[in-house]
Amino acid sequence: MLVEAAAGTGKTSLMAARVAMMIASGIDPSKIAAITFTEPAASELEARIRWTVEELRHGRLPPALAGILSLPLGTAERVHLDEAAPRIGEITATTIHGFCQGILRSHGIDAGLDPGSRVVDATIADALFDEVLETWLKEMLAGGDEREGPIATLAKDDPLGVVERVRELAILRREHRSATVPAPDFSTRPDRTFADAVSAFSRWHAAGPGETWTADLIADLERLSAFFAGDHANAGFSALWRLTRPPRISMMRQRSIDLLPYDRMRAWKQGLGEADGHRRAEEAAEHFEKIRKAYRTLIGCIAQSLAHELAAHLTGVIEAYDRRKREAAVLDFDDLLRQARALVCENPEIRAWLAGRYAYLLVDEFQDTDPVQAEIVFCIAAHSQPATWSSAVLRPGALFIVGDPKQAIYRFRGADVESYALAKSVIAKAKNGCVLAITANFRSRPEVIAHVNHVFQDILGKAGQPGFVPLAPTLALPPLPFAAAAKLTIDVPRDASAEEQREAEAAAVAALCARLVGALKLCRPDGTERYLRAGDIALLAPTHTDLWRYERALEAQRIAVASQAGHALFRRQELQDILVLVRALADPLDTLAFGALMRGPIVGLRDEDLLDITAALSPDQDGRRRFQLRTAADEVINPLAKDVLLKLQALHRLAAELTPMQLVAFAIERLNLRVIMAARHGQRNARALANLDAIVELARPYNVAGLRAFALDLQRGWQSKHRHPEGRVDASEDSVEIVTMHSAKGLEWPVVITVNSSTRFKPQDQFVYRQSDDTIHWIVGGIEPPALAAAREEEEFREARQRERLWYVATTRARYLLVIPDLPGAPSRSWSRVMDLGQKLLSEIRADLLPEPVQSASQSVGNNQTTTVFAAEGERLADASPPIVWDRPSERDADRGADLVDMFVVDAASDVTARIVGAGAFRGTILHKLMEELLTGELVCLIDAATRRAAELLTQLQSTDGTDAESPDPIEMAQTALRTLALPELTPFLAQLVPEVSLWAANPPRFLAGRADAAAIEGERIVLVIDWKSDVNPAAAAHSAHVAQLRDYLRVTGAERGAIVYMSAAQVSWVEPP
Repeated sequence: MLVEAAAGTGKTSLMAARVAMMIASGIDPSKIAAITFTEPAASELEARIRWTVEELRHGRLPPALAGILSLPLGTAERVHLDEAAPRIGEITATTIHGFCQGILRSHGIDAGLDPGSRVVDATIADALFDEVLETWLKEMLAGGDEREGPIATLAKDDPLGVVERVRELAILRREHRSATVPAPDFSTRPDRTFADAVSAFSRWHAAGPGETWTADLIADLERLSAFFAGDHANAGFSALWRLTRPPRISMMRQRSIDLLPYDRMRAWKQGLGEADGHRRAEEAAEHFEKIRKAYRTLIGCIAQSLAHELAAHLTGVIEAYDRRKREAAVLDFDDLLRQARALVCENPEIRAWLAGRYAYLLVDEFQDTDPVQAEIVFCIAAHSQPATWSSAVLRPGALFIVGDPKQAIYRFRGADVESYALAKSVIAKAKNGCVLAITANFRSRPEVIAHVNHVFQDILGKAGQPGFVPLAPTLALPPLPFAAAAKLTIDVPRDASAEEQREAEAAAVAALCARLVGALKLCRPDGTERYLRAGDIALLAPTHTDLWRYERALEAQRIAVASQAGHALFRRQELQDILVLVRALADPLDTLAFGALMRGPIVGLRDEDLLDITAALSPDQDGRRRFQLRTAADEVINPLAKDVLLKLQALHRLAAELTPMQLVAFAIERLNLRVIMAARHGQRNARALANLDAIVELARPYNVAGLRAFALDLQRGWQSKHRHPEGRVDASEDSVEIVTMHSAKGLEWPVVITVNSSTRFKPQDQFVYRQSDDTIHWIVGGIEPPALAAAREEEEFREARQRERLWYVATTRARYLLVIPDLPGAPSRSWSRVMDLGQKLLSEIRADLLPEPVQSASQSVGNNQTTTVFAAEGERLADASPPIVWDRPSERDADRGADLVDMFVVDAASDVTARIVGAGAFRGTILHKLMEELLTGELVCLIDAATRRAAELLTQLQSTDGTDAESPDPIEMAQTALRTLALPELTPFLAQLVPEVSLWAANPPRFLAGRADAAAIEGERIVLVIDWKSDVNPAAAAHSAHVAQLRDYLRVTGAERGAIVYMSAAQVSWVEPP
């Protein structure tokens, strides 16, 4: 079943109700998998399922089932719900990546995964990839690449840009593993085609009346033709790269080698008259257009050959990255999908097992899935292994999909609306398939819905769009003082720059927000009213560009901001503060950073203070006085500077012991930076504090690279104004939210204002991935060859359709009021010009009709805290939360300890002990390990093998020890282990013995955690617990301690008896339960 649930129709409630009714019908919760797009959505879905089940159990009807289900439920349904209620946690409610991780975890051996492998997030994966790429580049530049090879050539031509150029293509190869870089076809000799077109133009010009400027152009083109002459099919990278640097001619675009269009109509008419001039100008333009096409084809072939060779070179980077992940036993998110798909779609046995394990699949937000994810889901839901996922014959009831193709906005993540359309056709054609459309909107006012329906009815119904089904309003709310869908006209000159338009829009929007808060009344679902709060307003932006302008304008109106969209972290003062701190800690001789830290806002010393401190210092050997991190604190006369210096010196000493992330976090706390930031920004300090956390997170990937590398990267990012997300501020009722339209999907606010629509579209990258044929291309010199230009037009068409859907998402987030700014001077290729948002039909928002804002009175709370009250509260807290103290008997076992002192009582007269050398913890540890491996079968019961293994273990232990204690004899230890295994008392239990059994028990106030050396297990019951001891003739006190330890284990396991095996003496001491 496919449910097309439009915006605001309650998809989560619908899925939760579906699962609840499945459980009521008797379906096992463990057989159900509910897959959604994000982890918060998965958590919300599971919570909603629990709530729905509880409501039905208690005879209450959830709103999502109103009109569908009648109460009371049948006896069988109530029994099923009661039985399943404690097992709701067995439902697999997760993201598609979490679902794939579960598949790999259950079939790790088939996937060839390391048993200890773990999934790393994008931050760690990117850092790992950058590390591999950097190492590879260094090897290439150090001589690993040929002198005329791709890397060497690019480095010589553009040493500052080679890294970014190579990294961009490498990332594209990493993201699109299956993509190819097709080799060009030079057999058609594009150089000759270009030369013939130039020659034809020259002959045409010479055969008739000419034009001076055109004659000069032909001379330039002939020079260009001579430059490209030759067969380039076998040319190397260096020779081809030189061809991308042709001589400049007057018809080339600025900062590009592309040719401008030919437009000399006026000149030809002036020279030959109206009729002849017009004819000759058109003929010249026709000739030149053939030249442009041939020129672009030639450059395209050269660029494709360069891309083909460079991409082949970069195969080594991708292989090194995969190798590095295997060595580190980690997986990135792409690995989860790729390897899960291989298991599901290429292994019929695993697919069949998964089809039984997840008999019922529910997938939310299916329009955001990519073809790989769709393939995994459809293959599991199929009767049998399909040839392709689109040909799958689905099991009845196995697949329930919810989606809205009008909200398909994640093409940049690989999702496309075509996959959704294909899935829809598969379900519609299925024997028991069903496609339903849900349009009842429970979110927005009727006026907002009416405007959305009017604007998007034609837009989403045209070619390239999934079609439009009008939303049906369900809410009946009192009218607002003005239209619920309104415009806000921004008065700026038509020639104003994008920055000026943003400034004007930010000021107008901030003023409107200040006017709405505390003045506009909202009607609650229960009919009561309340005033609008700042947290009820969301500013939705299509991109991250310059959102700091809106934050600044709101703060100027004394309105707090919770921005989830800002990318100006490296512009913020907090980062500059941390930058000088990190630089000073990374390099004690960096006096510039040290001085900036002392003089900056963190410490705040004046120039006069710094001069006085320096003047009072003792001169160095060269007679100069230097105030730096290594300065003796006793010589610093300023108390504040002395205190800070001592803290910095202590932090510097820790730099060799802590990771950069730990050090930065510790420095923030040690220097009270959170207090300083809070005081600096007053009531609007949440963003600054969140940015501190974001900077700490920046340091996470530098555990290996170190503090200096982190300082250098921070410096580069600050200098280049690198775009990086700011810290996420938790939304509150007192903060206006600034969110991107992509992030707003699935959310809603009482008031939505779209902003930043004057931003131009992102320019094309030099490397292009073409989704239609899964190929990668390189645009050199800003030239798109004709073959690629057609594909780019197709790609631009799809992007334009997605931008329209993004506006649909944005406008359907509003519950009570939708405000769309009108920017008459916005550029043609800007977000404001994507489509007609119907501003001409909207009336201007009349905030002047609102009453004066009502300021919420601050309630002062008296402080009744006293020393006595504080102490009493502390005692109650301590009594309510007693500490848990774990008793670990194994840690008191000398054989498991690290103490190398001889702990054993040896009877010199004993024949057995006379041969023992080096008795101690080393010997006890090795004997325990030998017994473990003998029981697991890792070690065969042969004296030679046991002796070799004992020697290996002894070498490993001695490498970590610095004492000169006498070493035990490997032969003696091997003999002891094999003799112990052959003891007649243990022979009946050998087949049942399991080594190293972990034990836990909770009997407050005592909590026990131990490890039995071995246990004999019959079925699911432990019948015997064994404790190996290397002691010889232990004292009575030692033996009593051994017995007490073993009785603890008997009490936990319920075993009938235990055995203390003194291996050196070959004796077994039986112990009965207490």
